Amino acid sequence: MYKCRFPSCFYESVRAKIDRHHITPREIDPNTKATIYLCKNHHALIFHPEAKYGQHSINTSESIQILNIFKSTGGEALHYQDFKGKKFYYFFESRTIVDD
Repeated sequence: MYKCRFPSCFYESVRAKIDRHHITPREIDPNTKATIYLCKNHHALIFHPEAKYGQHSINTSESIQILNIFKSTGGEALHYQDFKGKKFYYFFESRTIVDD
């Protein structure tokens, strides 16, 4: 099972029903490899300031931006920022970041 890594989302499903999100959109860096899994609803809410088109170029009051990814002793931590500029971390245990 794959789990959505959007803060406070508990959706999990088989691979065919969950999206693999590139931390840096492929339009910005075609060679990007770091990804996380997000449900389809939350994938649409990830904003990237350098994106020129597509869903990641739209910043709404529900959007968040992934600032960075850190490996921690208990798993991974994602550093986010919301549309108001508030920064926060989301920690999770299992390995979902893919560097292939």
